Amino acid sequence: MSKDPLLPAAYDVIWSGVVVLLVVLLIWAMVSIARSGLDPRVRLVWAIIVLLLPVVGPICWLIARPQKPDTRLS
Repeated sequence: MSKDPLLPAAYDVIWSGVVVLLVVLLIWAMVSIARSGLDPRVRLVWAIIVLLLPVVGPICWLIARPQKPDTRLS
């Protein structure tokens, strides 16, 4: 038996937090793809990439997504 009975509980909390973070990242990427003004076929490809690569896909979308022009006054 382990000397520290709270260690498994800490691992569960950490892994649960990681899973929640990944789900939030995935949902954000999917909403961002849906709201982008890209061609529907391009959006479909990005959605497939994000769904098949749940960690790398949203990060790639974050880097490659089309940037909105800055409309603020200088």
